[in-house]
Amino acid sequence: MDIAVKKVELIEWLARLQDEKLIMRIETLRKSSIQELYEQRMPKTREALQAKLNQSENDISEGKVYSQDEVENYFNARFKQ
Repeated sequence: MDIAVKKVELIEWLARLQDEKLIMRIETLRKSSIQELYEQRMPKTREALQAKLNQSENDISEGKVYSQDEVENYFNARFKQ
């Protein structure tokens, strides 16, 4: 089954859901998954942080950057309906 179809089915099911305890459990799961993603992306050591900073500085010096307008236009085109 296509992921988009699964998402729609979940949204429809959630919209009909009346069990407040289950809704709270789903909200807790959502928050914990966001926290896990954040923790995966954060450097764990001082050396890892320095490596990320060095990479950022290299990207800037090589012109691998986007303006605020370019970023906004990208996300508006991709997600705005």
